[in-house]
Amino acid sequence: MPRRKFIGTSHILGCLADHGDVMRQEHLELFHAVAETGSITAGGLRLHLSQPAASKRLADLERSLGQRLVDRLPKKGVRLTAAGDQLHAYTQRLGALLAQAERSLRGMANLESGRLALGASSTIGTYLLPAAMTAFRRHYPGIALDLRIGNSDAILALLRDGRIDLACTEDNRSDCGEDICVDSLGVDELVMICRPGHPLAARASVDLADLVRQPFIMREPGSGTRTVFERALAVRGFRIEPDLVLGANEAVKLAVAAGYHCAAISGLAVAQELADGRLARVTVADLSLRRELHRLRLRWRSEDLILHAFLGVLAAHVPK
Repeated sequence: MPRRKFIGTSHILGCLADHGDVMRQEHLELFHAVAETGSITAGGLRLHLSQPAASKRLADLERSLGQRLVDRLPKKGVRLTAAGDQLHAYTQRLGALLAQAERSLRGMANLESGRLALGASSTIGTYLLPAAMTAFRRHYPGIALDLRIGNSDAILALLRDGRIDLACTEDNRSDCGEDICVDSLGVDELVMICRPGHPLAARASVDLADLVRQPFIMREPGSGTRTVFERALAVRGFRIEPDLVLGANEAVKLAVAAGYHCAAISGLAVAQELADGRLARVTVADLSLRRELHRLRLRWRSEDLILHAFLGVLAAHVPK
């Protein structure tokens, strides 16, 4: 009797790719049932198939692979061939993976498990989102949250790359392209700050022309805070060349407190320092910098249950 030629794993995988139109899900389900029960008849019954229908389906699968997967025993049942043993290992793994996927999806549907990747420009990411994330975790402890903080341009790039599910920025991103869906998140106000001993700190109101003559600290290009401030100045015909450019709100606050510079900064970022007198607010007569906060997502990406739940919690933490 000629020895059966052994078909290796790589050959079987190649056949799966080459014959995907023949080896459909029902073929794999039937083969797995036969392998588990040791019988074509019993395997067919699992899938509500008659013995002839199960035999034909198994024969179709063997023909598509060019290889026998079971030996029909003379008295009763079947025995897996070497190729059948390998394919059975794959169907077992597929079954376990599908069961895992079902458990995971059920957990997500019940908000018991899952992950949400967030991105935010520095003001929102530092002073707004942490409280919302903490509140969300109290309600949904099984869901992992991941937050990346950067300037608005960097966060928009992460969103486009699919590395985050939701972006939150301070500047107006309505011109960011048709692939991005932009919605209002809330409002924020930029305030002018200086140290308490600064000459402007004692004045009830300052003209914009006087303000722009002061040495200024600004955030880096691409920052939402800087973009909003520079646009507001340009509308009024002014421009500031900063003395210092710093990449974080905390650095801006410390530098202002230590010197004679002024800065424009989010009211969210400086509320505590203004309240306890570590910094002073400069009131500018002809300048109001209320800005809308935005949330962005890819237009083709659906708002799933986890994201929807997070947005509900976030709404309670955003200034209106």
